Amino acid sequence: MNASDINRYIGLPYLAGGRGPEAFDCWGLLLFVQGVHFGRRLPDLQMGDAVASFEAYESRRASGEWRTMARPVHGAPALMRAGMHPHVGTWLDVDSGGVLHAQEGVGVVWTPGNRLNMAGYGRVQYYEIHASDSDSDH
Repeated sequence: MNASDINRYIGLPYLAGGRGPEAFDCWGLLLFVQGVHFGRRLPDLQMGDAVASFEAYESRRASGEWRTMARPVHGAPALMRAGMHPHVGTWLDVDSGGVLHAQEGVGVVWTPGNRLNMAGYGRVQYYEIHASDSDSDH
């Protein structure tokens, strides 16, 4: 995924439950980008229920299916938290790195990695996904 791919998504509208390709919620964009650009199939979760979403993430992490990474790599799913509300996107090594995500009330945006904290995402975790949730060897 490169800058021109990213630009095709930026500005698309946010839609709760949106799975694309014309509108997305944050999980829908993650599913779409991971599937189309990285060949990974992730489970479909609803991010509206913060507790259930966090528990789903944590259960996969605890099982070893998803492992946290100290530093993100191109295509790594990102779990970003502002308070108790989980939010997701995909880390991309483009223009010094950043996260492509769908933000409620705004739509699909690109946030440079060095501005995630300023955007309100003080806690960010990046994940490596293993074969049990993926159609590829990534």
